[in-house]
Amino acid sequence: MQRTYLFVILILISVFSVCCLAMNQNSFGNTTKTRLKILGVFGHLGKSHFDVFKPLLEELARRGHELTVVSYFPRTDSAKMKEPLPNYKDIDLVDPEIGVFVDVIDLERINHAWFRPLRELHMLRYMADYACNTGLRSLAVKTFLQSDEKFDLILTENFNTDCYLGFIYRFKAPYIAMSSHQIMPWTNNDMGNADDPSYISVLFLGFTKPLDFFSRMQNVMWLSLSKMIYEYWFRSADQAIANEVFGPGLPKLKEIAQQSQALLVNTHSSIHGSRPQLPNVVEIGGLHISSKIKPLPKDVAEFLDSAHEGVLYFSLGSMIKMHSMPRKKLDMILNVIDSIPRKVLWKWEADELPRKLDNVMFRKWLPQFDVINHPNVKCYFGHGGLLGLSEGVYVGLPMVLMPMYGDQFHNSFAAANRGAAIVVSYNDLTEQSLRHALDEVFNNTSYRENAQKLSKAYRDRPASPLETAIWWTEYVARGNGRPYFRSDGAHLTWYQRHLIDVALVFTIIFVAFIYILFRLIKLLLLLFRVVKGMRGSKTGGKSKLEKKKD
Repeated sequence: MQRTYLFVILILISVFSVCCLAMNQNSFGNTTKTRLKILGVFGHLGKSHFDVFKPLLEELARRGHELTVVSYFPRTDSAKMKEPLPNYKDIDLVDPEIGVFVDVIDLERINHAWFRPLRELHMLRYMADYACNTGLRSLAVKTFLQSDEKFDLILTENFNTDCYLGFIYRFKAPYIAMSSHQIMPWTNNDMGNADDPSYISVLFLGFTKPLDFFSRMQNVMWLSLSKMIYEYWFRSADQAIANEVFGPGLPKLKEIAQQSQALLVNTHSSIHGSRPQLPNVVEIGGLHISSKIKPLPKDVAEFLDSAHEGVLYFSLGSMIKMHSMPRKKLDMILNVIDSIPRKVLWKWEADELPRKLDNVMFRKWLPQFDVINHPNVKCYFGHGGLLGLSEGVYVGLPMVLMPMYGDQFHNSFAAANRGAAIVVSYNDLTEQSLRHALDEVFNNTSYRENAQKLSKAYRDRPASPLETAIWWTEYVARGNGRPYFRSDGAHLTWYQRHLIDVALVFTIIFVAFIYILFRLIKLLLLLFRVVKGMRGSKTGGKSKLEKKKD
């Protein structure tokens, strides 16, 4: 009887604890009872970027907030039928004749020379011009800007242009910046966030850690150069376009950029390493990763189910045209894939492979996260894009990575530094290097063990990325952002931030002190010589008189 009584008590305590935990977790994301009016402004044409922000926007709508989203990626008819969100309104920027950035990267034009970061910056400027000129001048935007809408908060992407920050000026609402990748160098300046090139690698570079002397030299050079280019080239071009669209009263875009209440970043220190961050620079890495695994298409599921020897999943993301790869390099990959004793599931956007491979199934599109969660998928061969790489880390899947452009080098070497991936060079690709990488990842158990450890660290957080993003969104909308978290360093000039003026004054004082000391010593030496000369003269004079007397 006593045991039964104790058992009932324990059950009640357990139920009470679970309920309290559930209430605590629920309160993290549902602290705002007021229905907020939120404007989302996402002017980049890259689908992978918007895929990061989409879950947050839709979840805000599910929780009763009213969303107006300016983007190139309106909700599709099938998505609306599956889940109607009447409080989610799209302002569509898409020009049917132009489309969006999907399957647009031609591998024939990829060049990984030493000046690659400079080419990356030039490409970023080209994409910025494209986005500003097509999006801001669209009829939908012109109509929207003439409306009398009021908003409690604005969410916008922080990437390669400030031209869309005119929406903050137009609607006079606090705003949160969002980044689908590691923080851009110029954004750290705007936020007052610390940059330390002695160990924090620039986004455009890919270095193994710890950075050696030559790597640190490059890091300093490219960090300074990218900031200067953005400040004096990007911002001047953005300002001209924004002034035309939003009117001559528009303040400097840099001033608006510095008004950001918070920055939500799609990274996590478990992958990219620990670095100092301001309290309002919040990591939400994996925001795009679904908590649910959906059933695979029947033919794909059967292909994976029958692959007891393990499957290689091969995808270079949504923007790269895989069939544009030079035939010599493509033949190397085909030869290696054909020779491995495993099945390969390949995202290939053309209708046919260059030649038939018995162990390969290819599709123009694949539900990647659902695929890599299949227990028979043992390796992910990708390009180091942060979304796919984050999914691989989340699942605990070892990877072979072949970076092509942008932050892919940085991401790939970050995963390699954790022992969860091998990086192969596209420029120096050979059958031997690719075969060795695949053999290592499939057969060396350390890569899977490291990937599993990394996955555990990546997933173990106080709250999910989505709940964290929801909380910060509602928190800033309640008016608790900028006055309390804004860094005083954000408004300092570059020479003040790096204490150049202080160092210069100290240098002047030190040089003046040395100069005065030198002059003083020289004067004392001169006086000493004069006194000594005078004494010598007196002594010498007596001697001469004595000699004359003699």
